[in-house]
Amino acid sequence: MDKLKYKKLTKDLLLIIIGCGFFAVGIALFLDPNGLTPAGVAGLAIVINHWLDIYFGISSLGTGAIIALVNIPIMILGIWKFGFKFFFSTIIATLISSWFIDLLAMNIPPLTTDPLLASIIGGACMSLGMGIVFKAGATTGGSDVIVRALRTNFKHIKTGELFWIIDGIIILITVAVFRDINILLYAVITLTVDAFVLDLVLYGSDSATMVYIMSDAEKAISDRILKELEAGVTIMKAEGAYTGKQKDVLLCVVKKQTFAKVKNIVTEEDPAAFMIVTKATEIFGEGFKDHNAEDL
Repeated sequence: MDKLKYKKLTKDLLLIIIGCGFFAVGIALFLDPNGLTPAGVAGLAIVINHWLDIYFGISSLGTGAIIALVNIPIMILGIWKFGFKFFFSTIIATLISSWFIDLLAMNIPPLTTDPLLASIIGGACMSLGMGIVFKAGATTGGSDVIVRALRTNFKHIKTGELFWIIDGIIILITVAVFRDINILLYAVITLTVDAFVLDLVLYGSDSATMVYIMSDAEKAISDRILKELEAGVTIMKAEGAYTGKQKDVLLCVVKKQTFAKVKNIVTEEDPAAFMIVTKATEIFGEGFKDHNAEDL
């Protein structure tokens, strides 16, 4: 193994350990002790753990051990579908996170008994950990493996829809086991925090606004954007399908806080201008993120 590969392997392993630590903190110290259920296999494991305790008096397994056990058939499915090499890091992450969860649960008391705080902070810690693990090219196993496998046979169903179906089933099972509708409400909070933090970790806070501007005053608009905002403008040649006329379309990418100024300039120069505004999740280049910037 050459030095570069060894360095990358070491970095990825360190990220997996750190990510699994945050993931475990969210579950063991916030969500699980408050009877709250996150999405995916972790949520299913919490339900099974509490179900065994409530109905059979079995509390010795631990949520982490149950996560590992539930992931066994899922990992077999993943290896069968995608090969062992791809899932090697995922198996490691699953085992480490499962061990961390039980270790923390046995040695550290819950950090809060307020279910609202637990759902927010627990969800944030869990998704922060997942994001860091994803950065290392691994996953924590569970529903993301199932979704990826299902997508090979059901390409007409979007990935997000499959996640919501699986998570929805798990949350409904949770409500049935605990017989408490509040669990459903807290689960929605946890899922919302999960999505926000995970996007923040994976895509950063460098999201920007991309604006397409079609106007007869394109020269005045582009000049003002260049001069007043010191932002770049790209001129693209376009042709109207109905009129057949040639027209310049301006493309401008600016930080979120600058968009209002762009809109004001366009409105002042041409109130009838046609604008398309969309979100750019990650921008590389001058004025934005460096191409060589280190990931988490």
